[in-house]
Formats: sequence, C-alpha cells, structure tokens
Amino acid sequence: MSGTILIVDGLATNRIVLKVKLSAAYFSVEQASTAADAVAAILRDKPQAVLMSGDLPDRDACELIRGIHALPGCDRLPVLVLSADRTPQVRIDLLRAGADDVMSKPCCDKTLLARLRSMARHAPVEADLDLTHDTAEALGFAEAQAGFAARGLIAALHSGAARDQALCRRLAQATSHRFETLRTGRTDLLTGLQVPPDVLLTFLPPGAGEPELVHLAELCSAPQTRQSRVLALIDPEDDALAAKVLDLGVHDIAAHDADPGEITLRLEKLLHAKQADDTQKARLRTGLHAAVTDPLTGLYNRRYALSQMARLIDSARSSGQTFAVMVADLDHFKAVNDTYGHAAGDQVLTRVAHALRDALRPGDSLSRIGGEEFLVLMPQSGIADARAMAKHLCQTVRDTAITLPGVQTPVTLTISIGAMVADPARQGATFEPEAMVAEADHALYAAKSGGRDMVTISHLSAA
Repeated sequence: MSGTILIVDGLATNRIVLKVKLSAAYFSVEQASTAADAVAAILRDKPQAVLMSGDLPDRDACELIRGIHALPGCDRLPVLVLSADRTPQVRIDLLRAGADDVMSKPCCDKTLLARLRSMARHAPVEADLDLTHDTAEALGFAEAQAGFAARGLIAALHSGAARDQALCRRLAQATSHRFETLRTGRTDLLTGLQVPPDVLLTFLPPGAGEPELVHLAELCSAPQTRQSRVLALIDPEDDALAAKVLDLGVHDIAAHDADPGEITLRLEKLLHAKQADDTQKARLRTGLHAAVTDPLTGLYNRRYALSQMARLIDSARSSGQTFAVMVADLDHFKAVNDTYGHAAGDQVLTRVAHALRDALRPGDSLSRIGGEEFLVLMPQSGIADARAMAKHLCQTVRDTAITLPGVQTPVTLTISIGAMVADPARQGATFEPEAMVAEADHALYAAKSGGRDMVTISHLSAA
C-alpha cells in the first residue's frame, strides 16, 4: 500500500507499541518480525519507509539495509533504525550501510514522528512521481545509482563560536567536496557563493528560539537555498527542538557533540541524494522534451501541435480574434530520397524545416506532423495574413539551396501550402484541432492538384 510504514522488529510488544503510536499519527502501518518477512512485505506492499530495530533475530541490521536497497526500485527507500547501542561506530556503520537515520532507544515520540514526516516530505523524485517501472526505464529513472556523489558544495552557517569553527575545519578536511564557511547574521549571507550550495550545514545554539527557527525556515524556502539539503546541528538533549526543526523542512539533524565522522557521513549522504534528484529531474525534463519534439528536425511534433492548437482555440474564443492554420508539404520529396539516399533526404528535410521556422513571425509556430509535412499556427491572423505568410514560405523554400556532400549541384525544392482561417465569432462555429488540420490538408490537396508550389485557402475560412 502506498504511504505505508513497515515496522521490522523481532519483539511483538515493540511492534505493537510502535503501531499504536504511528496509527495515532495517521500513518498506515505494516509489520514484520524477521528480515525475510521484511523483504517479502517490501516487495508486496511498496512501503513509504522502513522503521526497523537495530537488533533482529535472523540477520544483521547493516546486511538487511543493504539487502533492502538492492531490491528492484528500492535503492532509495528510506530506512530509519532504532538502536539500543549508542556506540558512535555502530551509528556510523548503520549510516554507511544506507540508513537514513539512527535513533537511540528509547527515543522521543515527537522526534520519531517528525522524522517519519520528514522522510515522506523529502521523498526521492521518482517515488514522488509514482512512476511505473516501464516509465522509469524509459526516462532513465531505473538506472542504478553509483557510489557517492561527484564533487559538490557544502556551506556551513555558524555564529563564530570557537567550537563551531573547530568542527568546520575538521569537516572541511574530512570531505572531498568544496566546503565554505559563512557567518550567520550577515546581511550578505550566501551572496558570496557563485552557485547555490548542495548542502547547508547550520548550527543551532542551545535553547534556540523563534528568531533562529524563523531564520532556518527562511533558508529552507529562500530561492537561493530552497533546493539545498539542510543538516541542522542541535543540542542532543533538546527533543522538542529536534521535532520543530524537522517539521520546518530540514532534511537531517545531528547532535552538536556527534562524532565528526558521523556528521561527515550525513553530509555526504545528503549531497548524494541532492545530486541524484537533480539528475532525475534533468532526465525527466529531457524525457518530456523528447515526448513533444521531432528528433530529426528539432521542431515540435504532432502531439504538441494539436495541444497547442487547442490552447490557441481557447485563446481565440476569449479574444474573438481570428487565427490561421496551414499545412505545408514539400513537393516531390521522394525524388530526393530516391536520388541521393535517405541520409541526404534527412539533411534536406532538416535544412528546409529550419528555414521555414526562421521565416515565421514571432509568436507563430511550426511543427512536423508527417514525413515531409509541416503545420503552421498563426495567432491573430486573417486571410490576408495567412496568404502573405504562405507565399513568403513558398519563396523561402525556393530560395533555399542545400549543398550535399559529394553532390556538385545544390538541391532546391518547392512547397505547397493549404490554409484555413478560423473566426471564433462566427455564429455556429465549432473548432476541433483534428478537423481544422483536415480542412487545411484538404486545401493542400487542392494546391498539389493545381500544380504545386502554390497556396490554396480553404473556402470555409473566415471572410
């Protein structure tokens, strides 16, 4: 079930207590008593996060975490460990194995619930989009994540206390990433950084009150840092502050006196997650662009053109202005492929497409809707505008001489255009994108039949 928290603990009493607490906080809960049951439940229920004991009856906790992240689609499934062992090295081992956090038993209920809310709020991009496996593979989301992140930028914000400065020096030496130190309270805070930081490390003083929390909230929402991951160092005894900080949008917290190795590891994990999400967002943008773009010419494709026409129709109905739809088709293009080959034909088609695009007015659009067929949309245009532009496009194609490798004489072509002009104010007029393209295409057929290299306006166009 989507949104479920899976509790993994060998003791039934522990599972029952945790289920009561989480259910009261409106979490959906599933339970597993062994590592084997946990793996089966993850594959079956696809939980939002795993809350597991650091002491399991049938498997080492670190091994289970690595096993969970090795499952298909679970490489970034959040895992929160409740451990009775407070040894710094144990915490570091669990974090290095892939745990998102390690909380000591017994833990504060408010902090635990805030941590689970934080995990849900900061779900990885692909989990947040709820992509199917096939879609994820098509967009590149299913690719395995590799190691830790490439070199990034960590910015540490502190008040200048000697203890904080000493820790920053140790962290800067321990990480391979750029590490910048900034003083809080400066009016030009962060302006000296050329790029937004991947991770913000902020030091909250003991007894931090409203001013510090307001500043922290501003950092989590400011344009320069709202995409940054935030790690807050807080007083280890202040459970109320821990819950408040997590609910403000901070991604992770650690104690001021935590082992520097643990803090370094948390910074590395946050930076890796940030860069992984950035990569996924870039892949998504690339996939969305590919979905509406013709790969050969770089023009929009038919899918985009029809949706754009629907928006143009709605806009025209609101404004009452006419608009033009033109379908253009290259004349005798098959002869180019037959004579010079399909690779040369692709070059010719691309060159003509770019010439047509450059000849249009600002605000007009050009899409490739077939092999050598193009769709032109002209907002706020009447018959005279459409006719003038169509003739201009015909002349543009005639004047475009295309040089091909190994061919002595440049290739020239002509184009035929059919157009229709829609008037939303005309009584009884109904406009559908496909029907309008069909009407312009019918006019194109007339242009082809009339001798090619000419323009025909549909008789159904606005007067």
